[in-house]
Amino acid sequence: MTDIDLMHAPEISVPFDDKASIMPAVTQMAMVYGVIIPAYNHGGTLAKVIDEVLEKLPEATVFVINDGSTDSTADVLRELELQYPAGPHCALRILHHLHNQGKGAALLTGFFAARDAGCTHAITIDSDGQHRVTDIFRLMQIGQLFPDDLIIGDRQMDFADVPARSKHGRDMSRFWMLLQTGQDVPDTQCGLRIYPLRHTLTLTHLFRRFDFETETLVRHAWTGLQVRSSPITCIYFTADDRITHFRPVRDTIRGVRLNVMLTTWRIINPIPRRKCQISYQTPPVSWRDWSNWRFWKRQLGLAQCDALADAMLATAVGVGVLIAVLPLYGIQTLLAIYTARRLHINIPATLLATQISLPPFIPILIFMNVQTGYLILHGRLLSPQFMEHQQLSWQGIFSTYLMPMLLGGLICGVILGTAAVLITRVLLGRMHRKSAAARATDSLDSATGNAEMTT
Repeated sequence: MTDIDLMHAPEISVPFDDKASIMPAVTQMAMVYGVIIPAYNHGGTLAKVIDEVLEKLPEATVFVINDGSTDSTADVLRELELQYPAGPHCALRILHHLHNQGKGAALLTGFFAARDAGCTHAITIDSDGQHRVTDIFRLMQIGQLFPDDLIIGDRQMDFADVPARSKHGRDMSRFWMLLQTGQDVPDTQCGLRIYPLRHTLTLTHLFRRFDFETETLVRHAWTGLQVRSSPITCIYFTADDRITHFRPVRDTIRGVRLNVMLTTWRIINPIPRRKCQISYQTPPVSWRDWSNWRFWKRQLGLAQCDALADAMLATAVGVGVLIAVLPLYGIQTLLAIYTARRLHINIPATLLATQISLPPFIPILIFMNVQTGYLILHGRLLSPQFMEHQQLSWQGIFSTYLMPMLLGGLICGVILGTAAVLITRVLLGRMHRKSAAARATDSLDSATGNAEMTT
């Protein structure tokens, strides 16, 4: 098997201990690792990945799940079975799905097999060769300190020739993770992970394909566990050698469906989830943060001039506008506070945006909502001569006014909320550009002044 030419695979400079310093500590902590390798039509790279894992992690048991592959994967696995014969202490165990069920289903099959074999943690690594096996030790170092948490690799994609689609997908997934859980995970799509099996296998997972890996991060966080990251090397192959099973249209729709479902469930379900019992102490939250200006700068998204902070602040404004337009007068403030807390967005910004429903604007909003809803329900606008409808029954009032106002409020709220998000992003971008230009000008003036003084 020949090595695959890489587009760019720089080594990261974060130091870590070698295997000799890692494994004794793992043994002392009674952490037993199983390495899960889901495989689907990666016959050209699978053997190399398995051999390297067995070489670098001789104490771990490797579980390979052939997820209904139709290429040479089955033949490669048969050769490996001859190389590593079965037995009670066999380091390699191969499982087969008769038909392709998805990466999530393959991972779950490996998790249950690892648990039944006595493993406490599952290390997952992709079979396409995009991960360096030595990076596993970085994750294991963090896992020793936090054995109950899920550890995930953070691919350093800014230093590699990574496709723009991959970077954009990572940033979008990071935003949704922060919105749904309050945890900022730099790279939610990396397949190099360590799962705490005693917690992972108690969670309910609804999806079984690529969306499983995002869903499980959210569900781990909802139970009180942290998703911790460690920087790893990013490897991307040339276009001719890259093998991907990502289907842009279908898998994008699945991702949108997943995030809509998780975000909606986060909002409408106020019942606290059962928290996992963890074996380490977390530092208590200090109430002094509330009186610290830096805390509020972080909350307002002003501490960092990056796209994620702008997106979170714009989302807070959009949610506030949406709630303000809804005809839920009297509970809008409570609804804004509740929604902002559930989505981990800035409460003051959300409340400020709801103020567009102040008394001078309420008649305009009501008129807009009623007319929009009536147009959708009846195909025409409602006559402005409202006095003609004084003799309507309660049923007539509901069908003529209340039902159109509710429907129109939802539609207008979504449209105006979306517009508020876009406008806020544009304004924040301009503000950041002006600030950067001012800083550059000050630096240039300072350098010029120093040069003149030297002369």
